[in-house]
Amino acid sequence: MAALIANPQLFRHAIAIIEPWKHVGCNPLGEEVRASVNVAYLAQKVADCDSILFPYWASGPLDLERLIPVISSGLAIVVEGGDPSVRNPSTFAGASCSHQDLLRLSEQILLSRTPASAPAIFICLGQQLAAQAIVYLSVSSGIAGRSAGGGLAAAPFL
Repeated sequence: MAALIANPQLFRHAIAIIEPWKHVGCNPLGEEVRASVNVAYLAQKVADCDSILFPYWASGPLDLERLIPVISSGLAIVVEGGDPSVRNPSTFAGASCSHQDLLRLSEQILLSRTPASAPAIFICLGQQLAAQAIVYLSVSSGIAGRSAGGGLAAAPFL
């Protein structure tokens, strides 16, 4: 990360691919599939841009105050999928980052959005994390309240 911060030109024309899990499933041959390889290949062929991979499942949590400005200055942020379920934090066992670490990352990506920042694309598990982060952010900010039945009321997003 220090090399990226010291050389912002490396990142400005690249996409950040965040892997929350080591694979998104297995192919018919039983081989683990890393969707990040496909995203990087498409980015190179379609947009002639590089990709910088952040295997969060292996690296563990990074310093978000340093990471978010770096990845937000690139062309796009892609938060990939994976096998765990956001509804069951125990499915994240075996990774170097926890369910909560990934939720914090998703929250910070969402909160860092500006008209000038990189667009964020959340796929599969990434989308589940983003949805849960939005609910947590809405509840903690008071945007979402309790419905008459006691459950969470829908947050008004404009």
